Amino acid sequence: MELVNTAPSRVFVIVKAILKSISKFFSKLGASIARSQQLRADYWILKNMSDNDLRDIGITRGEIRDRCYDTK
Repeated sequence: MELVNTAPSRVFVIVKAILKSISKFFSKLGASIARSQQLRADYWILKNMSDNDLRDIGITRGEIRDRCYDTK
């Protein structure tokens, strides 16, 4: 009877760690792209609102960029 080593090999552990970090990288990249696209869409919507609509939500046309992109 021959004994079979069932413990994961060192290579398997390293490959698993690499794949996990690659997955994490692409998840963060996707979230970052989604956030920037949402900010761009929000900015476009606010820029195309009328002055009365902007007044209703309590901002002026000059504050749009600051409100969207947190530049102060």
